[in-house]
Amino acid sequence: MTDEPNVPDTPEAAEDAKKKKDKKNRKGAPTAIAVILAILLVIIAVVGLVGFNIWRVLFNPTLVKDTLTDEVLSTELVPSTLEVFSEWRADQRVKNNEALSGVNEPDIVLLMSFLKAQDWKGIRNLLVTDDFVVHLISTSVDGLYLWIDSDDLWPHIIWEMDALKSRATGQEGEDAIMIAYEALPEATEEQIADFEHRLSQVPEGVEVLYNLCQFPDPWHEDQVNDYIDALKDTSDNIPSRFNFSEEFGGDTSDPATAPVQLKAQLRLVRTLALVSWIVALVLLALLLALKVRSKKSLGKYIGIPLLIIGVIGVIIALVVKPIIINMVTTSLLSTTSDFARVEIIGSLNRLTAIFFQPLLIQAAVIGGIGVILIIVMFIKRKKQEEAKVDADASEAVGADTGE
Repeated sequence: MTDEPNVPDTPEAAEDAKKKKDKKNRKGAPTAIAVILAILLVIIAVVGLVGFNIWRVLFNPTLVKDTLTDEVLSTELVPSTLEVFSEWRADQRVKNNEALSGVNEPDIVLLMSFLKAQDWKGIRNLLVTDDFVVHLISTSVDGLYLWIDSDDLWPHIIWEMDALKSRATGQEGEDAIMIAYEALPEATEEQIADFEHRLSQVPEGVEVLYNLCQFPDPWHEDQVNDYIDALKDTSDNIPSRFNFSEEFGGDTSDPATAPVQLKAQLRLVRTLALVSWIVALVLLALLLALKVRSKKSLGKYIGIPLLIIGVIGVIIALVVKPIIINMVTTSLLSTTSDFARVEIIGSLNRLTAIFFQPLLIQAAVIGGIGVILIIVMFIKRKKQEEAKVDADASEAVGADTGE
């Protein structure tokens, strides 16, 4: 009959086996908890890393104002973006057959559909001063961030429009109209014939609208004046003080409206961005208290999670930015001119770098700390192994000497 292995043959041996098992279980429970805490630390710290940078960029009014102002004033972002609008409007014009007749002329928005980025640049320089741009951005950003922490339904934003109105109705406005007018194609014989036919169908003195093209003399001056008058009418319809809240229906009290939902989401994002880091620090402290007793355990339970956090952060910083730019390029800029595409992508690169560049550095630093702790762990382990080998060798020598 074969004896069963590991079966205690005395009560004392059984008691010792039970104590060893209990000790192993007591040691295993904290290890399992530590592993769970480490996994949670990685997840929450990655969320916190991204959230911190969202908070750092999105909820920093000074940074937002300075960045937007610099981007608008020192780059071609605005003209390039307006070219995208012009191309969209041109596509709508063709789909609605507005290109075939002059029934909607003079129409300033329709005229804009022919403008390219360089045309928009010239118009912007004529009508919009740098001071007006600073005013628009500063007022809008300040009003938006005050609104987030207020009970108001809409942001309290008031734009002083007199500077724009004055230039639109002055010589600058006429020069701007000429830039836009010269972007029109020259009239064809068919278009002139269509205009003359419509003119012959109405009594003398009744205005007939021109086709969407440049008419030669004797109609040229009258057509240009029509556009100048249309711009003045547009300017007259712009209030001297544009109240954002009133213009966009700020008198409604429905709590389910989009502004209320947006405000709640912004508050939630801001809270999560800050709280996630606090939770991550608490998890880190629990790990330190629960398992870290040596350099070896420091590298195992802190170094490895930090390395993983850093690697994930670096991947996000390097991968997400190109994805965003590629989505914009393929969806919004697929049909734009090369000039507009280059300028808008350049602005996107600069704007997204404000978020992703610090994220990349922070993630690299965290991962680097993790690597250092892991290296220290391996050095400590190697020294312990060498010390054990030396101790075993000494015992072997001692035993040989005793013999």
